[in-house]
Amino acid sequence: MEGMDFLGLLYEYIKADFIIVAVALYALGMFLKGAPGIKDWVIPFVLLGTGIVFTVLTLAIILEQGFTAKVILEGVLQGILCAALAVFSNQMIKQVQKREKNTP
Repeated sequence: MEGMDFLGLLYEYIKADFIIVAVALYALGMFLKGAPGIKDWVIPFVLLGTGIVFTVLTLAIILEQGFTAKVILEGVLQGILCAALAVFSNQMIKQVQKREKNTP
């Protein structure tokens, strides 16, 4: 599957209310990347946990759906997708930059 197909698939399944969460996770990942003492392998796990918390809170509080089992399950699934989008986007940017650097 090509990169753009994967992004299109993620956008199809991530609710519009949570695209901002994916953007915030990307920014958080960039911040953590520059923070001393944070190992690279830890960053996706931090983004995953943060994404789940952000999406559950968004559903429950901002969208006023309350803390129900359905909200928590949907928040977990949306949080996983948002974290995946943030990490995947970062990797796509790195690969394009790497390709441009190696192309004469």
